[in-house]
Amino acid sequence: MNSRDYVYELFGCTGRKAIVTGASSGLGAEMARILARAGADVLFVARRSEKLQSLAAEMAEAEGSMHICAADLSSNDGIERVGIEAERTLGGCDILVANAGSGTRAPLHRMEETEFNDILHLNTTAQWQLSKRLFELLKASASGRVINIASVYGVGASVIHGLGAYTTSKHALVGLTKSQAAEWGRYGITANAIAPGYFPTELTETALADEAMSARLRGFTPHDRFGDPAELAPALLFLASRASAYVTGAIVPVDGGWTAW
Repeated sequence: MNSRDYVYELFGCTGRKAIVTGASSGLGAEMARILARAGADVLFVARRSEKLQSLAAEMAEAEGSMHICAADLSSNDGIERVGIEAERTLGGCDILVANAGSGTRAPLHRMEETEFNDILHLNTTAQWQLSKRLFELLKASASGRVINIASVYGVGASVIHGLGAYTTSKHALVGLTKSQAAEWGRYGITANAIAPGYFPTELTETALADEAMSARLRGFTPHDRFGDPAELAPALLFLASRASAYVTGAIVPVDGGWTAW
């Protein structure tokens, strides 16, 4: 086997069936692109159908196939729609990239209970509900992969006031990841999380556009810059591949060193 075939055998995703949530923009869209380029058949999931259609058109030349599913994961109907589409269009699920989430900013002492609950529901509870709906498909895969997209704020507090609920939800998502790893390992399913630092996305554009805030955030990053979404590819492809069969319950920072302090 030559070197190229060896590497592709380890990290390629040809024929693998993947679901990426929150895929209409930002890191979710980039992760969907990465998996499709690696040969996976990908179901792009998000609320904004027009954005999904645009992304699918953009990726028409990718090695893998692209399918779209417009669904709101904050509702039970949305969760069920994803499960039905996974069965109908993909015929199964080998990889779940749980990226959908919300980052509404409000101080804890002024935040309404409904706001707090909504963030926890979408960022944590809905991720559990979706993985539960897809459990039998992941189990049937024999090499099922759950990849939860957490945050550096899933392992520490936010350095920006007003992200307390978001931070709480990402800590909970880390706990969910470890629990999935512990309970589902016997079924050949691994569960890991990627903890990104700051990348330019719709969720971060306001903070990164503020010169003082941007400088403060770079100050917490040893590389003194924000990430390029394409830099998620190595971690994502490793955790999605068959090569990561003995890696589970891990939290992988992709953060320019933020969590090294």
